[in-house]
Amino acid sequence: MKKSITRLTFLIVSVFTITSKAQTPIAITFDEPTFTLTPNSYYKNTVTNDWSSGVAKFRYSWNSSFGGFWESGTAYTNKKDTVDGTFTNLYGCIANGAVNGNNYATVQDGAIITFSNNTTQVSGFFITNTTYVWKTIKNGNSFSRKFGDTTGTFSGGLYAQGGYPDYFKLVVFGYQGGLKKADSVQYYLADYRLNGSINDYVIKNWRYLNCTTIGVVDSLVFKLRSSDIGSFGMNTPGFFSIDNFTTVNTVGINELESLSNSVVFPNPTANNINIEFEAKKEAILNINILDITGKIVFSNTFQSNLGSNNVELKIETLEAGLYFIEMSDSNSAKRIKIVKL
Repeated sequence: MKKSITRLTFLIVSVFTITSKAQTPIAITFDEPTFTLTPNSYYKNTVTNDWSSGVAKFRYSWNSSFGGFWESGTAYTNKKDTVDGTFTNLYGCIANGAVNGNNYATVQDGAIITFSNNTTQVSGFFITNTTYVWKTIKNGNSFSRKFGDTTGTFSGGLYAQGGYPDYFKLVVFGYQGGLKKADSVQYYLADYRLNGSINDYVIKNWRYLNCTTIGVVDSLVFKLRSSDIGSFGMNTPGFFSIDNFTTVNTVGINELESLSNSVVFPNPTANNINIEFEAKKEAILNINILDITGKIVFSNTFQSNLGSNNVELKIETLEAGLYFIEMSDSNSAKRIKIVKL
């Protein structure tokens, strides 16, 4: 039996399963009672350093040299300052406050979050630029180039003034047992790579970053990358802000009983995707397509037959980006990661 789904176009990049009875997501909003701050301030601890919420430990380091400074890691804050674009404003985000509530967190390049169990999956979190980074990308300073500006880039006349293909992005790596997971997640906080300045952007509001594709982890590492690189590394300030950091405990996960040996093809495709699988029993399956925020953009049901099955998805239009096809029964689900061309 075949069902058709219309109006999407995808490139399949990998397949993975997150199969279980429903697990309750836990969101760290940084507004928990332990995160007490006076207005317009930030976490500063010169003694105990690391801080925790639930299963998550946020690495933090304070260096007492030169009068003391925040050396690395993550600091929670309620700073509201969208004006000061200098290094004196390391903590404030350009979105001028939290997604909701009072507090959020600002993170340095190379920051690490560890988890007290090895059954944690990070669902995702909201992300935005700090004021310091946003102003630097827009205007430049004595250390960093204004994005799109060819001055000092040694472009040799290949790019018109204001047309240099700059970018600033976050890459999230997951680790389990000291080994890096196969999948990572990246997000462009600024992107000047496409032709025409009308396509250039620097993120100024909160955006959701879905991290489910990384899978089960015992730690995350955040790495920032920029096109503005000097003799000593990245010139763009290495900071970004996060909020509503959400995890799920995957204890008790079992593979969906009704599906096995899933194959997705062709790869890539412009018009359709076929999902072939062996069904161990007849079942009513829900077929959903979700965007990176978890919003369902398509939903249908499918009667699987015992043995070989094929579902054909005829697909044409959606915005470019990461999506998921999820096939589920009443107890569990099998999810396929897809990227739209």
